[in-house]
Amino acid sequence: MPIIWSGQPAALADSKWSGIAGSFFKSIGINFHDTPGLIQIHQKLSINSGATVSEFVKVALSLSTGYSIWFSADTGKIWARSSGGTWTLADTATAAAGGVTCLGAMEYDSFVYWATESRLHRVTIAGADDTWAAAAITRNFATFTKTDASFHPMAIQDLTLFIGDANLVASVNSAGTFDDNVLDLNEPHRIRTMIPYEIDLLIGTWIATTVSRAAVIRWDTVSPSWNSYDEVNEVGVNAFIRDDNFVYAQCGLAGRIYFYNGEKLEPYKRIPGTWSSTQYGEVFPYSVGTYKGLPVFGFSNGSGNPTEQGVYTLGSYSRDYPKVLDLSFVNSQDKTATQEIGAIIVENFNLMVAWKDGANYGVDAISTTQKYASASLQTTMLFQDQRDILKTIEGVFALYETLPSGTSITFAYAVNHGAYVSMTSIDDTLKNEVRAELSVPDIGALQIRLTFGVSSNDAPTLEGIGIKLANEET
Repeated sequence: MPIIWSGQPAALADSKWSGIAGSFFKSIGINFHDTPGLIQIHQKLSINSGATVSEFVKVALSLSTGYSIWFSADTGKIWARSSGGTWTLADTATAAAGGVTCLGAMEYDSFVYWATESRLHRVTIAGADDTWAAAAITRNFATFTKTDASFHPMAIQDLTLFIGDANLVASVNSAGTFDDNVLDLNEPHRIRTMIPYEIDLLIGTWIATTVSRAAVIRWDTVSPSWNSYDEVNEVGVNAFIRDDNFVYAQCGLAGRIYFYNGEKLEPYKRIPGTWSSTQYGEVFPYSVGTYKGLPVFGFSNGSGNPTEQGVYTLGSYSRDYPKVLDLSFVNSQDKTATQEIGAIIVENFNLMVAWKDGANYGVDAISTTQKYASASLQTTMLFQDQRDILKTIEGVFALYETLPSGTSITFAYAVNHGAYVSMTSIDDTLKNEVRAELSVPDIGALQIRLTFGVSSNDAPTLEGIGIKLANEET
């Protein structure tokens, strides 16, 4: 009785044919992380911003006052969300020299700073909570030298706010003094993302979509030049992903994730997908966070839907388990194609995710009362190494810990790379087993799909998955 899964650390496989033990070809909305050895279903993402947020948000901040601030990626609109969940259009910057679209933001020393193409602006923290009063805002606080039209990432290190501006690093110190050039990089590198690293600053660069050359630069924030430089043959360092004291970098347009070893990037993982000049995607710099102690990041479609889009988790339960990658959360549109995932904010146990679906926009939050209703698993190819011996399956089963009233587990099978065929499930309460019994002969290769039915905040929890071959003992 071959066992497909029996409590191993589970993850997305590298492909339909290959993956670590316990991995699945597709895993959508499945919670492998909270309880080792158990398959659970994640809470759903539900729209939280209502109709208030009317544009895509790629930059957002969680403030020390309990408010969060969300910046439009299209115009000068800025929305504030109170700790109680009330949304307000806080400010709308009018067209002026230097642009209005926010390209980076950070809370620093009693102010919220945000950058547009050529200008740096700020508002007092006390004035950033709801409707931004004119007296609290200093527009055009400073002017950038390079006026980068796409990226002005920000990071705080050594009690100083650092801001990327094309190949320059600008700064604001605790006295409120702006310096337009505290570090300059070689052109044509442009700074796309930054993150504190130990006592230094990590800088990720981008040149152009036609240039597969970018760099991660480590700088101690005081020397006149950088301390280490590592070039990577990818179209840009898109975002840094923090895992406590470790840092990963999502680079290029083909789902590559690298580990930063303190000096250089090392290839680490790759989001499984089909990648080409017409099928690609990326992680935006502010589409990262840490949820329940695990790194999460939002993957966005660039073109052609190379893989499922949503919020991925990359992490492990503890140091005793391998770090695994899976697609944990799907936005409130319940779509994994033609989606863009914008800013991510984590407020304790509340995960908030901005998204764009065509002409529709919003910000979601984790529901405390509903499970994700479209969770599913697909196995990798089974019996690939035994293709010369055709097999007959007589059933598929799932061993459950709980199967609450109104919930379900259903199966489908695909033989020899064919289409999935649904199976009828029965619940054996004596064994805590849901199984589907159906004789299917002449199998060279096989895949199984499990779909989970939920009821409000109830969902099945699984302890094992397997199949029964012909002539096996029960």
